[in-house]
Amino acid sequence: MTTTVVSSSASDTELLGTAFRPRMTAKGVGLAALFWGLHTVLYALIIAQAVHIPFGWAATGQLISNTFLAVYSVPVWWLTIRTMRGVHWGWVLATHVLVGPLYAWAGIESYFGIYGLLAGGVPTALGSRYLWIFFSNLTLYIVQFALYHLVQNVQRLRRKEQQAAELLARAREQELAALKAQINPHFLFNTLNSISATLARDPDQAREMIAKLAGMMRYALDSSSRDQVPLRDEVDFARKYLDLERHRFSDRLEAQVEVNVGQKALDTPVPPMVLQPLVENALRHGIAPSERGGTVQVEVGDADDRLRIQVTDTGVGADGVDPLSAESEGVGLANTSARLERTYGPDAALHTAPNAPSGFTVWFSIPRDGRASFQ
Repeated sequence: MTTTVVSSSASDTELLGTAFRPRMTAKGVGLAALFWGLHTVLYALIIAQAVHIPFGWAATGQLISNTFLAVYSVPVWWLTIRTMRGVHWGWVLATHVLVGPLYAWAGIESYFGIYGLLAGGVPTALGSRYLWIFFSNLTLYIVQFALYHLVQNVQRLRRKEQQAAELLARAREQELAALKAQINPHFLFNTLNSISATLARDPDQAREMIAKLAGMMRYALDSSSRDQVPLRDEVDFARKYLDLERHRFSDRLEAQVEVNVGQKALDTPVPPMVLQPLVENALRHGIAPSERGGTVQVEVGDADDRLRIQVTDTGVGADGVDPLSAESEGVGLANTSARLERTYGPDAALHTAPNAPSGFTVWFSIPRDGRASFQ
């Protein structure tokens, strides 16, 4: 049985470990400019009505003040959003606690300084609002950087989703590559040897074997580009597989494929190459080690409104080792079980049991319509 272990590649690890470094973009600068513009107009309207001054004066004052605040926001953004990416949130919060009051103070002092320079001094009425302006700037700082962190977290979640999708796609590519190589090379070599031995005494049978092998290889390649295939195709593949193996085992192998469901049920979609590991496991670990050989039977039937697919052999059995455990060589069965669970839910996992009086049985069941049934 083909043993396939899909491991994380270095590029996958790099993908997960790569932290996106926020950067300034034209869109981001435009949105920030829009934010500051709206804030300037709204605050100018509030101030003009509150202290009864012309809107133009209030707007000019707010434009000057907000220009300083917008400029001071850049190094703070660079420090807390860009430089401190990946840093524990506690350190980021502590930085904001220290920088926020400094930001508010620098904004008001710069505003008062330019106001005094242009007007020859800061009016007493404006100076008396120092504390109010300070807390207004501090509130603006909190709102502004809360929005920045919110956007950063949303972007981080989207990147994680994208990374997960990329890793899933890579895993899918690896799984498909494994499917292409699912047919054990030993099976291929043994089949070619059987064809060679048959060619001289029975050319017609050799041609039939070649046609079956070609059909199997074509199916293995074609199905690797599909997420699901009809169950009938899997059954047909298993039948051809057993037919070719009968030539190798000769009278040591008796193979049976029983389909006890209607044609509609055989249209049920299943993951490609899902039966082959089960059949190969029966042959390699059940029949091949047995001197007298045995029987491999593939059955498709109904079980509680679900389709039950079962592979049974009368070989040497599992020797007390669970084929789905990490200690066994049946990694192909474990991978198949995982694929079934991902597709249909936990109820579709593989089940195994000893076969009386000897041998081994493995089976799974899926919804008749092939849809997932996650709990």
